[in-house]
Amino acid sequence: MPDGPSKISSRGRGPDRVFTGRADVFWKTLVAGLVLLAVAGYFFHSNVTFSKHGVVATAEVLDAGGPHERPTARFVTRAGREIVTKISTDGGDLRAGESLTVEYDERDPTRARELDRSWNWGLPIGLTTVGLAMPAVAGWILLRRRREYPGWDALSSSEIAEIFGALSVPWWPAAPSPATADGSREHEEGRVLMLRQDQQAIHRALPGWDLRAVGAGSDQGRWRAGQRLSTAVEEVWCRRGRGEPWRVRVSLLEQPPPLTT
Repeated sequence: MPDGPSKISSRGRGPDRVFTGRADVFWKTLVAGLVLLAVAGYFFHSNVTFSKHGVVATAEVLDAGGPHERPTARFVTRAGREIVTKISTDGGDLRAGESLTVEYDERDPTRARELDRSWNWGLPIGLTTVGLAMPAVAGWILLRRRREYPGWDALSSSEIAEIFGALSVPWWPAAPSPATADGSREHEEGRVLMLRQDQQAIHRALPGWDLRAVGAGSDQGRWRAGQRLSTAVEEVWCRRGRGEPWRVRVSLLEQPPPLTT
């Protein structure tokens, strides 16, 4: 191993950032699910209203409407009042002059919809199912990823030297990275540089460990002994077993890094 630490800084993100399930995805999915539940609640409320105050009538379509416009229909209420209003439908094609069965709110006859019991109840039930499933699935994925990738607990410099010092190939400890704008630092402790051509030496240094190939800031899958890593893989992240914290990052270089004197 050369004497000085490398000036090469980290190209990727810390293991805790890449492998830990992203909480923001969970919250966005939760909000989307709540929106769907709110929409479903509106349709359920509408269904209850029509169940209590709805009256069935035969209407004539005056205007079929358009992709973003509801059709207009005319019907006569039970009290003999003629009503011309826009109606809600299930999205089927209607033609002017066509007759259809509608139900209207007796308290407000201008509030009317096409009579279609299956669609009226099927839509909110479907929205409720999806609205409940989205945050549930997102939460399950988040908890699973957090159990699978619990974070980063770097080996000390002395432990790194003891493990990699027995290798016959060159390796270099990474130099500390400068603080970022928020005052944090990348996980440089426990980070090692090695030549790509010597990649199999990582397995010899860490027999039985769980090794992951990482490229472009994402997990490329488990790396097994004898498997040749593609040039898309920039680092190998190492831990003693699944479910344990990450202990070592090995960055793969095409040529020896410049060194401090």
